[in-house]
Amino acid sequence: MRLGDIAPEIQVQSTNGSTFSSREHTTNGPLIVAFFPLAFTPG
Repeated sequence: MRLGDIAPEIQVQSTNGSTFSSREHTTNGPLIVAFFPLAFTPG
């Protein structure tokens, strides 16, 4: 991706079992997605 590109829709299962869809959360503005690959792991 390049600066200004529109990100593809993201659908993931949340910790409570419901589905999170980025499309549902961008109706009021931008959505920031952060990844923490080592969060909650012993690494």
